[in-house]
Amino acid sequence: MMHHLSIQSSQGIKQAQQPQQERNFRPGEVVTGKITKFFPDNKALLQIGAKQVIAELQASLTAGGTYWFEVKEGGERPLLQVLPQAAGKQADAAQLIELAGMKPNKTNTSFVEGLMKQQTIFTMPQLKQALDLLQQKELQPMEVKKEALQLMLQRQLPLTEKVIQAITARQTQDMTASLREFTNTIAVESDKAMPLQQLLGKLAPAGPAVHEQQLVQQIIQEAKTGKQDMYQAIRTSLPAAVPTFADWQGEWLAYDKQLNESKNGPQQLMQESGSLSNRSAGILPFSQALDSFMSEMQHVGKQSLAAQESLKTTLTTVRQLLSMFPDRTLPNEIVSSLRTALEPFQSAPMAQDIFSQLTKGNADNQQLLAKSTELLQLLQVTQTNEQSKDGDFFKNLMQDIFKQTGFTYEHDLNDADATNLPLKGLLLQHAAQGNERAELSSQLLQQITGSQLLQVQDDKQMAYIQLQLPGAPFGFDKDILMEMEGRKETDGQLSSEHCRILFYLHLPFLDDMVVDMYVQKKAVSLHIYTAEGKVEQVMRPLQHKLKAALDTSGYHLSSVKYTVSKNAKEASHFDTNLNAVHAEQKGVDYRI
Repeated sequence: MMHHLSIQSSQGIKQAQQPQQERNFRPGEVVTGKITKFFPDNKALLQIGAKQVIAELQASLTAGGTYWFEVKEGGERPLLQVLPQAAGKQADAAQLIELAGMKPNKTNTSFVEGLMKQQTIFTMPQLKQALDLLQQKELQPMEVKKEALQLMLQRQLPLTEKVIQAITARQTQDMTASLREFTNTIAVESDKAMPLQQLLGKLAPAGPAVHEQQLVQQIIQEAKTGKQDMYQAIRTSLPAAVPTFADWQGEWLAYDKQLNESKNGPQQLMQESGSLSNRSAGILPFSQALDSFMSEMQHVGKQSLAAQESLKTTLTTVRQLLSMFPDRTLPNEIVSSLRTALEPFQSAPMAQDIFSQLTKGNADNQQLLAKSTELLQLLQVTQTNEQSKDGDFFKNLMQDIFKQTGFTYEHDLNDADATNLPLKGLLLQHAAQGNERAELSSQLLQQITGSQLLQVQDDKQMAYIQLQLPGAPFGFDKDILMEMEGRKETDGQLSSEHCRILFYLHLPFLDDMVVDMYVQKKAVSLHIYTAEGKVEQVMRPLQHKLKAALDTSGYHLSSVKYTVSKNAKEASHFDTNLNAVHAEQKGVDYRI
């Protein structure tokens, strides 16, 4: 005989702190419930997860008993069938595993118990598929597989081996490290490999991304006024036949005229011609020299400000001495100081050249003066460019990295330019051609796919977005992970006035950090979690700048709290299971 429980939707649901959609049961879904109290007329109080409802019984159940139910009919008055269980036994994980046709053990029992604790929705066929994947012998650690499978069930993702590989790659591997490893090992087999190398150079640069638009604007401004500072700084990166300043000036003034006359407007043309938006090398003057110079800037910019200032001070002293006494050898202590100051910058060819000459002891005074001047100019431009970075720069950079990585590759496939593919498209080509280091191509593809699968989860009222971006263009050693949760506007966008955003960062000098930002009616509160207490000393003096920037954007900084925690990610994590129910209903709702 079939045992059923009937549910009828009731009114007056008490809202949770965050808006939640009402619990809609789907046919085939498996839930566990406990009969907590009986009422007259075959009615009982039923507890399903955090939800209490009044049920109309059409089966003989025991008060205090816990049962497994399978949804037979959905709708406003769902019908639940009691799954068979041994007499006198409570519904538990082991019993459900047996119902799925599997043998209970420590691993799969703890996995199902985790699903029950998180109130994860699944059907019996899905549970069997998940248990089959769980027992397959893979390289992934068991706890990672269990977490991945739980995510796949929560997001209703296909329960396949390829999907679990993508999810575990996303959870356990650092894309920034994979990009750098791939960049260092890929072989140049033909010209066809160049687009991949160029894109890898943008996603895994030697240092923080350069604010190219500001750099170009500074060059144009100097061209208009006749100043030669930027020309002198970049001329070492120009081709062998170095153009005169007049030629340089003429090219940039013509480019500026083109910007102003563009039918799309200057800003649009700058975006189209800027490296942050796949610029065409044929539009921007001296584009190769500019790329080379920006690469030098990235090498220099990745060092600490203290190291940069130390090198600037030493170079200034060297230039003064060489200018005043061009025929005298530099004092040994000055040479020693310069070598020490240059050591952190040896990845920059310009600095390496000077360091090498000093080490060999064959530095010519006139040549050393010229190269010291060039390096000093590079440092000054780098610092000016870094200071010009603002909110728009990081927003544009983030959008560009998102597109260049290929997170929307499948969506944009019909409109894709075969000569300008994102990383995912190029990796698919690279793997299909059987090129060297195919395993690294596969690893990166899995990471990108895993990020795509976990990016968005939403319902009618709430949206949850998770982004993982390579950290190298921002000057970070590891990936940037962002989790966003908030109300949805009528157009489907995340509300900018009511949301919560978590930033998981690994900073070069402050190590691991989580920034928990909560926005309520444009009031912003920050909770910063770090493993060490030194972060507060560094960041507290910067709060007034943050407050001023937020005020300019129409927001108000209400509070900043610092917490030292070894498990910052766990301490700050918010529940992303949008199917969890935190309401209590009253009324005759269920048929059993």
